[in-house]
Amino acid sequence: MIEPSYRHHWKPPEGEELVTRGRVSFATGAAGRVEGRRWFRDTERRDIQDELAGWPTGPTYRPRSWFDRVVWDGVVTVSVLLLTIVFGLLGGSPAQPEGLGTSEDPENEEKDFPVVWAAPGTIARTLPWQLDPARRPDPDITELALTDRRLLVLGGLKDPGDPWEEVLWETDLSTVTAVERRPFGVGGRDFRITFTDGSWCRLTSLEGQDLIHQLVTTVHDGVR
Repeated sequence: MIEPSYRHHWKPPEGEELVTRGRVSFATGAAGRVEGRRWFRDTERRDIQDELAGWPTGPTYRPRSWFDRVVWDGVVTVSVLLLTIVFGLLGGSPAQPEGLGTSEDPENEEKDFPVVWAAPGTIARTLPWQLDPARRPDPDITELALTDRRLLVLGGLKDPGDPWEEVLWETDLSTVTAVERRPFGVGGRDFRITFTDGSWCRLTSLEGQDLIHQLVTTVHDGVR
């Protein structure tokens, strides 16, 4: 159990216990073809972002082509080389890029990168658009809150001088089948929430591993 900090104005009603909460967003691709991109798919792998109720228009991505990847890899290589030279002259060393390792799900992590996978009428289609960093206004944040009864998405402002919070979305904890770490990604902060209707979403924790650990443990232990 955690106690809400000074900036946390939302709290569950009496009789409901807050387990954990933390800042999250839809995840972002890290592998070559999908780096910096994300998609919203149905079970036929069609793009459904224009079908999601109430969502504002957002960017439309395409996977990086072979040429894009060669050019991008060249830019990254030259940048790292220049930084190495500069830091060498200064007597230091630049931070090295973190390796991604090997994907266990290349269809959804290397060839494509869906962050919502949902047939019509399923739970993942009801998630709020504010989770998308490409749509969310810059001052706003989104947090995932887990209680002993519900999973919620809260929206709020970064500014501690004018804070506010509101519930953007919620579902009963009984509709959550699993929470799984997805280690293939920079920082290892991605996780997937699967619902009882087979739909799922892929999120990233912006506050490290503690949130993911609490989510995985609570759902696995069947706290209802």
